[in-house]
Amino acid sequence: MDIREHILELAKKSKGKVILPESFDARVLKAAEMLTKNGVASVVLPTENIEEVKKIAANASIDLSGIEIINMDQSLLDNNKVKDFVAARTKKGMAEQDALALLKKPLYFSMMYLKSGKCNACVGGAVYDTADVLRAGIHVIGTAEGIKVISSYFLMIPPENHSIIKEPVMFTDCGVNPDPQALGLKDIAVSTVTNFKKLFPGKTANVAMLSFSTKGSANNKVLEKVIEATKLTKEHFKEQNDVNVDGELQFDASVVPAVGERKAPGSAVAGKANILVFPDLNAGNIGYKIAERFGGFQALGPIIQGLSLPVSDLSRGSSAEDIYLISAIMLLK
Repeated sequence: MDIREHILELAKKSKGKVILPESFDARVLKAAEMLTKNGVASVVLPTENIEEVKKIAANASIDLSGIEIINMDQSLLDNNKVKDFVAARTKKGMAEQDALALLKKPLYFSMMYLKSGKCNACVGGAVYDTADVLRAGIHVIGTAEGIKVISSYFLMIPPENHSIIKEPVMFTDCGVNPDPQALGLKDIAVSTVTNFKKLFPGKTANVAMLSFSTKGSANNKVLEKVIEATKLTKEHFKEQNDVNVDGELQFDASVVPAVGERKAPGSAVAGKANILVFPDLNAGNIGYKIAERFGGFQALGPIIQGLSLPVSDLSRGSSAEDIYLISAIMLLK
């Protein structure tokens, strides 16, 4: 499977529109050009100065033809959604004029543009900190129904001819939650399965709840949350035949068939996991970086999940190609 072409073809079918808040960054403008010229999506670029955006593009030899560049004007936003946002902020102690001033900032304006139904996704973070992107997303967009924990996943793409992993897998949460408890791990798993189904329609999601123990091979208090999270996640998906959940499982038991059969015989997940839920951010962040640097995997993300509308963060080291692909992913339905 060429995962890049797979993602782009799925995105083209959605015929979506994405807003990119960082229109002052040449990488973002290049990604906007690629999305538009390749017919992947329509693009909106918000700005305080349209001529400055055009100047940045010209200096980088970027063609902005077909891209919608807009001034950040509140009249473009849904007035009722703006009122709701201001009311929520003032309830938290913010002055009304300060709440309205937030909507003049690119991140908040872009989120509200999405909330207003003017586009299908918002992708930022090439320049803004993750904390800024998440704060704007939570304040403007809010969490998805039934989800209390915002999280992230990395799409881990194996190198050609990898001895074990032949298709992309998802690592979660490797970028947001330092120490999620059982309910948080359940929410992380649920959000990741939702995105797995968008990326790989028709495929069975095999969710491994990871730990240093497999099926009671160790006995330690730190395992309790993983065991409880496994129960909660299994209960959530009990009516879905295309989702298997198991835990607690060690990493090798999750992805190596021979080890999985030996350590967890009869498991529907062991040896063939394609979603790996790490117990905390230490494990997740270290794990994806080991796979990337030692294992030669391409790590695409972190891709934010758990908000009620498609919003994602970017690594500040993102290339135009990264922004292009993550924008495409956020448009999948």
